[in-house]
Amino acid sequence: MRYRIERYGRALFTAPVREHHFELRVAPWDDATQRLTTLELTVTPQTPTGVHCDCFGNQVHRASVMAAHSEIQVSLVAEVETLLVNPFDYQAVAPQRELEWIAGSIKEAPRLLDFLLCRTAKVPDLAIFARDGMTPPTYQAGQPVLPQLTEAMAWIGQTFAFDPEGLEARAALADLFEEGIGSSGDLAHLLVALARSWGFPARYVRGYLDPAYFEPDDEDDDPRQLTQISHAWAEVLIPGAGWRGLDPARGLFADQTYIRVAVGRDADDVPTHRNTFKGEAEAEEREDRLDVQVLGPV
Repeated sequence: MRYRIERYGRALFTAPVREHHFELRVAPWDDATQRLTTLELTVTPQTPTGVHCDCFGNQVHRASVMAAHSEIQVSLVAEVETLLVNPFDYQAVAPQRELEWIAGSIKEAPRLLDFLLCRTAKVPDLAIFARDGMTPPTYQAGQPVLPQLTEAMAWIGQTFAFDPEGLEARAALADLFEEGIGSSGDLAHLLVALARSWGFPARYVRGYLDPAYFEPDDEDDDPRQLTQISHAWAEVLIPGAGWRGLDPARGLFADQTYIRVAVGRDADDVPTHRNTFKGEAEAEEREDRLDVQVLGPV
C-alpha cells in the first residue's frame, strides 16, 4: 500500500528557552518491507536539521535553536510504500531446529543479544508476575513457535483490556498486571518479555497504522471515530522468516497496513522526541497531530 503521512508537533514553554537541542524519531523506515519515497521535515523557528541512524537503525532528525524562543513547531510530510502483503510467506524451519537457527543467527550477529537478554521495568522477568489465572504461557520445545506466539497474543487479549486511546507505555509492566488495562505499548512490552523468556529475540516497535483502524466500530456500544495516534507492537525473530510483527493489542500479525517508524529494546529506546535546553521554563505543553492517508496500492 502507498501512504501519505502528515505529522505536526508543537511545544510551548512556560518561559523563553535557548540553546535548545532536540532529536526526533518520526520518519518511517526504508528497508525490505517498506520503501520511503519522499520525506520533508520543517522546523519553526527556521533552523538547519541533520539526520543520522541510531544504533538500532532508526532514522533520527536533529536540530538546535540557539536564540531565545517560547515555542517550536515541527512538520513532517512523508510518503511510504509498504510491501509485506503476507507475513506468513517464508520458508519455515523444522520445529526441532528453531532454537538452533536462533543460536546461529546470534553467532552471526551478536547485537541480537540486545533483544534477547535485556530486562527492564518495562520488559521484566515475567516469573515475578505468575499468579492464579495470570500465569504467562510457557514455550513448548519442539513445537512451531509461530502458533505458540498466536496463542500468546490470544492469552494477552483475554487477560488484559486494550485502551485504544492510550498514548504512552507505563513506566513499569507491573502496573499492567495490577490494573488489567493498558495501551498498545504496554501490551507490546508484555509480548516482547514473553518471547525473550522463550529464548527468541524480540523488539519493541512504534509506528503508524492504516487509518481504517481508527474508524468507528459498529459493534461498539458507542461507535465513534478515534483520533489517529502512534501505535506500538512487537517484532519477534522467527526462524526462516526474520523479524515479523505481532500486535497483541489487536491480535494481528503486522502486514502492509503497519508502518514501522522506530524499534528498540523497549519504549525508552524509541521516544518521539528528546530534548535539552537552557532557561527558566519548568514545563512544556505539547500538541501532536497525526494524519495517515491511503494513496492506493503499490
